[in-house]
Amino acid sequence: MTKSYRYAWLGLALFAGGPTACQAQPQAAATAGPVKGARFEMGINLSSIDYYSGEYAFMNLLTGSHWVDTKDKWQDLPDSQIDSLGMVRQMPAGASYARILTPPSAVFTGRTVSIRCTWTGSGDVSIGGSRKNLFRSDHSLTFDWPAAPPPEGNSRNWLELSNMSAADPVRDVDCREKGAPRDQVFATQFVDSLKPFSVIRFLDWSSANPNPDTFTWANRSLPNGINQVDRARGVALEQMLALAKAADADPWFTIPWNADADYVTRMAKLVHDRLPPGHRAYVELANEPWNYAFPLAHQIQKEGLAAGLDTNGFQANLKRYSQKTIATMRIWSAAFADRPASLVRVAGSQAVNPWATEQILAYPGLPDAIDAVAIAPYFQYDASAALTAPLPERLASLRRGQANVLAQAWKTLDLVRGKGKRLITYEGGQHVTDFTPGGGERVQQVNRSPEMERLYRDYIAAWKARVGDLMVLYNATGPAGGGGAWGIREYAGQPLDQTPKRRAALAFARQTATP
Repeated sequence: MTKSYRYAWLGLALFAGGPTACQAQPQAAATAGPVKGARFEMGINLSSIDYYSGEYAFMNLLTGSHWVDTKDKWQDLPDSQIDSLGMVRQMPAGASYARILTPPSAVFTGRTVSIRCTWTGSGDVSIGGSRKNLFRSDHSLTFDWPAAPPPEGNSRNWLELSNMSAADPVRDVDCREKGAPRDQVFATQFVDSLKPFSVIRFLDWSSANPNPDTFTWANRSLPNGINQVDRARGVALEQMLALAKAADADPWFTIPWNADADYVTRMAKLVHDRLPPGHRAYVELANEPWNYAFPLAHQIQKEGLAAGLDTNGFQANLKRYSQKTIATMRIWSAAFADRPASLVRVAGSQAVNPWATEQILAYPGLPDAIDAVAIAPYFQYDASAALTAPLPERLASLRRGQANVLAQAWKTLDLVRGKGKRLITYEGGQHVTDFTPGGGERVQQVNRSPEMERLYRDYIAAWKARVGDLMVLYNATGPAGGGGAWGIREYAGQPLDQTPKRRAALAFARQTATP
């Protein structure tokens, strides 16, 4: 997922009627001491499970894509043709459907991987793409996935389905590394890569950003389905909880704004009932509700204006967000009434606009409804002129940009601690994008530079020393290009000596975990 929208809000404060960076900020009191529940930890956002994300999360390689019609320009099949578990309901005669497989991490590191696919029901199942040594047997097939190390890393394989019986349709399709247990849900390498982190944020596994018009418990993803990448449903909550348990981490959930009260109630109960002892659940409503690059921000503003919360659009947005956050957290507080210390109720705000945080915290009842305020102190070049400058100048500009955003974060710290609340990050790290000619290579240069490790070490160390609370980076895995380099590694299984950002994060993560 591209994150180029991250700074779409520059100038937003002016549009909203709030103070800009050039105007006087509210006078803040001296930073109070640490608040209850605060402790420094390293967290990580997960990347999406899309087959092209570079991540290898689920053992079933079919979970990272959708069914497409190979005879109709590979267009996605409509939802009406897919059942609740992600399987094709029925096929007309002569049709051919396909589902792209997620590459196992070993193919990126120079190994050929043997894959076995199994299914039940009647129909023709095959594999297209770069596969080798395809062998079919009764309701199963095997093939070799050839190595495809970066920079190419683009060998694709897909499962093809045709001639499916209407009376006995193909079901229970599973493609995984040959020899892997049929009941293993997550790739071992994936779980191990997350064990150093104390908190896992599931934003890109949720439907918070797509925010469908309706989001109900009846239409949620089921844990035994292959449709975990469905944008309107997100990954099953049960799978998020299972992964957090496997990695021994606290889960962080982002609730879609349009989720109804029944969904929120059932979600809170499920999390309460399945959260392992000794762990905390972080929960927030929506993601960046103030970010007008998302349609959601416009929806929230309209709701706030319609409710008469304010005549200023942006302030109506902030007040409506605060209002609904209170109602949402009331449900979660009730679910965790028997162990409130296991729940961390989060309100999101802007890193470079302390005024927005002040407005949210000023809303009646909001401070009592939350435990923490979360911001995303991304650092970028301090001037647009640095974009095409030589690498040393870009790195120096990035360091100045880091100092600038942290200075704003300290102002927010004063406001949040003044209310007795924790300040944490929901995302963080570098924010380098470059859409000009040659930009992709420049983004790769700066992110792969050894200096990037030093930048991240200094960034994390500054947060640890000044705030002493949770820092969650964005994100675990993702390719680098003109649209950004959001992963602390570029692909699953990437050697640690090629990942300066991940090396820096691991230096501050849990020391007992494996890299």
